[in-house]
Amino acid sequence: MPRLAFLGAAAAAVGAAALASTPAHAGAKHRTGGSTGLGLGAGTFGGGISVKHFTSDRGALQGVVGTAGYKGDGLYVSGDYLLEQPVIGSADVVDVAWNIGAGAGLGVYSGGGDLGLGVSGVAGLEFALVPIPLDFVIEYRPTLGLSPDLGLDLVNFTGHLRWFF
Repeated sequence: MPRLAFLGAAAAAVGAAALASTPAHAGAKHRTGGSTGLGLGAGTFGGGISVKHFTSDRGALQGVVGTAGYKGDGLYVSGDYLLEQPVIGSADVVDVAWNIGAGAGLGVYSGGGDLGLGVSGVAGLEFALVPIPLDFVIEYRPTLGLSPDLGLDLVNFTGHLRWFF
């Protein structure tokens, strides 16, 4: 829990610094159509390798492939479509932006062969470093689990750290 508190305090400090100085144009060039980022992140049911591809300046596809469940006892894949919103704050080294979207996830658990299926909403807060093509994203992800049990998880947060090329 102390690491999570540290990450939250660091994100708040970066966000406050970015909002204090807002030039007319954002500086992070990797938030444009055609750029692709690769790193680590989490989606609807699990975490692993995270990929984000900007289909345009206003839209992006995001996917995660990795392990499912709290114990990593299965395989998992998810996909999201994100509507990229304008930069809300900018400083010399970081742009702060946000996105909204929707996605779905599929997990196969090795213990009993259960199939996990769910859909989620996504609201992300992105910290894009300007000098280097790196982003750190915190997402609020309310999820409706469809299988193996029907359930609604309104308190679900995920994150991503990606290098763009």
